[in-house]
Amino acid sequence: MRRLILLLCLPLAGLGANPAWAQSDIVGEWEHRQHEDRNERGAGPDIGEYEGLPINGAARYHAERWSPSLWTVPEHQCIPHPADYGPNFSSVRIWKDVNPLTQEVVAYHTNIAWNNPVRTIWMDGRPHPPANALHTWEGFSTGRWDGDRLVVTTTHMKPAYLRRNGLPRSETAVLTEYFIRTGDFLTWVSVIVDPVYLTEPIIRSRDFHLNPGYQVELYPCSIDVEVPRPAGEVPSYVDGNPDIRQYAEEYALPWEAVQGGAATMYPEFIATMGQVAPAQEGGE
Repeated sequence: MRRLILLLCLPLAGLGANPAWAQSDIVGEWEHRQHEDRNERGAGPDIGEYEGLPINGAARYHAERWSPSLWTVPEHQCIPHPADYGPNFSSVRIWKDVNPLTQEVVAYHTNIAWNNPVRTIWMDGRPHPPANALHTWEGFSTGRWDGDRLVVTTTHMKPAYLRRNGLPRSETAVLTEYFIRTGDFLTWVSVIVDPVYLTEPIIRSRDFHLNPGYQVELYPCSIDVEVPRPAGEVPSYVDGNPDIRQYAEEYALPWEAVQGGAATMYPEFIATMGQVAPAQEGGE
């Protein structure tokens, strides 16, 4: 009887383990595929295009006063895309550090083209630092294997943006990522939780194809005076962007819809679209 119980328990004991043979190999050069969110990963969204995003009033207020000219300020010209936004439109190289004594993976690293940021994903079980520790553009990342999926948790990211139209993301945000390899394809799923600017998580997925011949483009960024302006002046619309309604008017979309919010993410919202009038030029 004792032997039977032991045999029954052995498979159960293995459920909590994470054997190396179950892990996928995510190392390599991965070329991005833009069939998902092509506009988001290419030209970018319009000013005032917030539908389908679970933003709150604070995020909307910030975005309505943001100016794209901010990118011309010298202090902003060479800022890399943060960890949660960088994979949107760039191919990526992934490599790993291996402990020569234990043959265990200590860390994975990623490198993308825009300003060539290198990100480290620690795999050695180290804890995340205290909340008031240094924040960086790539944040502090730790990973673990869940079967053949690599699950990564990132904190300590500097304040940045959710989209390239002024929607902000705070330094308190937590990023959870899933790296899923299927043959020569890598699916990279990101889940962003931000208690400051979001009422629900934002989930993005991107696909990459293995391309062993890919080389990450060098990006030697230089700072230039692109737009002459007085020292210390920061472009913004203090009273709100006067063209904030242009997107809704151009596509005859209801103003309530393009304002975003969690409700606009769900199919049920479509039923309310016919109950509100399209945005009109000069309307309130």
